[in-house]
Amino acid sequence: MTSRRFAFVGPTLPPSERPDHGCTYLPPVRHGDLYALDARPGDRILIVDGVYQHFAPIRHKEILAQLARGVHVTGAASLGALRAAELDGFGMRGIGHVYEQARDGRLVADSDVALLHVDDGEEDGTAARGLTLPLVAVRHAAGTLLAAGKLDERAAAEAERAAAALHFTERSPRALLHRAGDAREAVAAVLAEIDVHGDVKKQDALLALAAGDAPEAVSVPAASVWRSSYGREGEFDHRPLTSGSRVTARIALACLQLFAADFPDRHLAYALRLAATGPGPGADAGRVLAAAGFPPAPRPEALLARSTAATVGWTADERLLARTFRLPPGRLVYHDLPPEALADGSTAEVEQWCLRLLPPAGSPPVPTERCHRVLRDLWQARDDHEYRLCVLERGFRDGTEAARLARVFDLELVDRLARTAA
Repeated sequence: MTSRRFAFVGPTLPPSERPDHGCTYLPPVRHGDLYALDARPGDRILIVDGVYQHFAPIRHKEILAQLARGVHVTGAASLGALRAAELDGFGMRGIGHVYEQARDGRLVADSDVALLHVDDGEEDGTAARGLTLPLVAVRHAAGTLLAAGKLDERAAAEAERAAAALHFTERSPRALLHRAGDAREAVAAVLAEIDVHGDVKKQDALLALAAGDAPEAVSVPAASVWRSSYGREGEFDHRPLTSGSRVTARIALACLQLFAADFPDRHLAYALRLAATGPGPGADAGRVLAAAGFPPAPRPEALLARSTAATVGWTADERLLARTFRLPPGRLVYHDLPPEALADGSTAEVEQWCLRLLPPAGSPPVPTERCHRVLRDLWQARDDHEYRLCVLERGFRDGTEAARLARVFDLELVDRLARTAA
């Protein structure tokens, strides 16, 4: 199978300057993007730009997870260079001057490569335009002029200090000249150098894209990765249910958790299968709980004494197990879509169900309280306490998680369908 190439690039390299190397260009990377990419072993990913202030940045575990499955990941020029310097001992490859600076400890702050940018309106969102200069570009240009004898050490240091005194969101060429003071002449020379030869981030990005053409350039050692619960949750949240689908595995499970009338039974079957590995296959809820250290009495009566519409006929032990089940080390209830959740259905059927219930693009977010009201009615909860029990026996950690996932769907459509069925 032919390997694919992906490059996460934003303002470092404008669209008009991006070479056609058979890459699929994607917007600056953020947390979850590598999971959503669903890359195959042998695929090659280049990370240049990434977000880190207003959105969750790309996490190290997410990169390690790709390396562990045989995906080649390279970083250069910007946030990608920093991640490569942090992970080059684990198989991520770094290219270029910025990476070398970070690897050698001369570049340590995300803000040194950061810049303020806007998208210019292209539909794919990749055409971000830089509005300010990154500090690393000023530092490199000053060093280049110093090496060429066009600036002395004092002038080069003054230009760098003038740039460092400005926050990255304010470091535009005009602002830098305005605030340069006695360093104005040195700053002007640095800006001219950047204008003529481009900043170092752009140079590194072009170098990395060209290096990706050579097969040996992406040869990296196999990586091992410790699967934390947060890493598992992140992958589950963003992994497509099927290749190229807009429905993630987590959304597919949420659809079943929220709207399948018999999901509590499916959840109990799932909890029994996983929890019964200690006492033995086929153990009932009472034996599972006993093996886990729950004494016969007293038990948390608030969690077991009362049944809900979906759990009439359950034993007290079954209610307790379903409502308290967690995966080791104790934070997650699910980190994948198990066969019990699907029951007799297929992933294709669940995907179609999800697509039908997703709202039109641009729909306003549903208020949280509205989510709770729809779910309370749908699950026939008679009061707040019973609603909390319904949340737990459907495999949610709490009501906040249930409402957050419910907001993904068209709850007005769900409400209409429920009333029609009734």
